[in-house]
Amino acid sequence: MDYNAFTAYFLVFVRIASFMYTGIFFSTKGIPNLLKIGFSLILSYIVFTSITTEIVVNDGIFGYSIQIIFETLYGMAIGFSTFLIFAAIQMAGQMIDFSIGFAIGAVYDPVTENKVSIFGKIYYWMSIALFLAVDAHHYMLISLVRTYEILPVGHSAVNTGNGLEFIYIFTDSLKAAFQIALPLLMILFLTDIIMGMLARAVPQINVFILGLPMKVLIGITVLVVLMPAIASTLMPVIESLPYYMDKIIKSLALLRMNL
Repeated sequence: MDYNAFTAYFLVFVRIASFMYTGIFFSTKGIPNLLKIGFSLILSYIVFTSITTEIVVNDGIFGYSIQIIFETLYGMAIGFSTFLIFAAIQMAGQMIDFSIGFAIGAVYDPVTENKVSIFGKIYYWMSIALFLAVDAHHYMLISLVRTYEILPVGHSAVNTGNGLEFIYIFTDSLKAAFQIALPLLMILFLTDIIMGMLARAVPQINVFILGLPMKVLIGITVLVVLMPAIASTLMPVIESLPYYMDKIIKSLALLRMNL
């Protein structure tokens, strides 16, 4: 590989490595950094030798540095779009924890480097298991390779977006979070109503002492019973991951054309 080919290959590597840094599953802290770098190098070489669009490398250090910065931003934005979906799923679990009384039991999660509640971790790892079970990581890598067709290195981007894709992804993520959390939230809300009626009917009962373990028992029982329904609700969200990636890519293409 000569110097010109290496500079072009490095631009491909920067986008893929940036995606690995922010993308879901691949950015997991449990995966060694050396393995991530090696996988990025191999995948970059496969993409570099297979893409049909010519890679244009700017002359001079300044122009080449600007290309590296933009490729880094492109890769991190695409990877963040995948992380946003799973963050919404985790937020659904945190809403349930707040209602059931587990929010105070949030612990530091070294994988996500954040404080995660109990139901948030359950929903997160359930979504990761479904993500791997349906081979969504394969489709995610295919969508990553397609970015070099819509958003080629050194060429004008293909204008296929309308600039509102970031808003669509944010609103769809919030909607998915409420859809996932709504069944348990409604049952816990009904439990609060029943406990309030019980407190009015029998004032001798200490509802505050009885209510917390009752909500915990009902919440865990309902979670176990509704586990298949929750998984079926998560499936469309996970399967739409490549679709959201395409939206982000098209939005970045439009942004690049306007620069």
